Amino acid sequence: MSQTRYEVEQQKQQMPELMYVSYSKYERDWASVMHSHSTAEIIYVTGGNGTLKMRSGNFSLSDGDFVMIPPHIMHTETSSSETPLEYYVLGVANITVMMREEKSFSPILDLGSSRDEAKGYITQIYREMQEKREGYQMMMKSLLLHLTVMMMRRKKLELGFEESLNLKTDLANVKSYIDSHYANAITLDELAEIAIMSKFHLVREFTKALGTSPIEYLQERRIGEARILLSSTSMSISDIASSIGFSSASYFSQRFKLVTGTTPIEFRNSTRLMRGK
Repeated sequence: MSQTRYEVEQQKQQMPELMYVSYSKYERDWASVMHSHSTAEIIYVTGGNGTLKMRSGNFSLSDGDFVMIPPHIMHTETSSSETPLEYYVLGVANITVMMREEKSFSPILDLGSSRDEAKGYITQIYREMQEKREGYQMMMKSLLLHLTVMMMRRKKLELGFEESLNLKTDLANVKSYIDSHYANAITLDELAEIAIMSKFHLVREFTKALGTSPIEYLQERRIGEARILLSSTSMSISDIASSIGFSSASYFSQRFKLVTGTTPIEFRNSTRLMRGK
């Protein structure tokens, strides 16, 4: 008798977990607000045209595009009113994208000959969630693992696996408030009231969870929006400063250069050059 036996090494790394799946279509009540998620998002565009806005730039979206947004990356989607944007979204925990630096990161995936395979995995995951037949949760997990391994083996992107950050409700409320009200004159006292904790405790817990203090996160949130306005509008520097919550154009320019290493004017000119304008 001849037998070949292999012992399976136990998996010690975190495994990707599907947290949510959705299908979105642009309508007039679409709210385009910069935000981030504690999970990664895999997006498959099924129709229309639009733009994905991130700190690293604006990226055109059209039918058939695949997108990977790492966790905790500020972004928003806008749609063409003539050809409304439609897309699937998979929210995936315990997975991130290995990137050298955020400012040069491109979220658009060139899947090439793997496009139809990836499309099949994503649409089948959505159908499983809709129909909820026996074993649908295991089937969705299997499909997600197939999709993840396919992207890794075909070198579509370099993935990392780590336990996702799940913010406590009080910290999530503070982050959500900053994301929605960054243009207002937000104070640490105000944020502490929202979290129902002392300012010292809030700063310590928020920094431990997100790697930055609440006020630093507020400044980063404002600078992220400023990048978008500088690269996509002709608004004056003073108008941009006012619209994102800075008290003066000079203070805005000072903070912008501190964070990005360049002035607002230099940043605007460089984005126009890249577009050939």
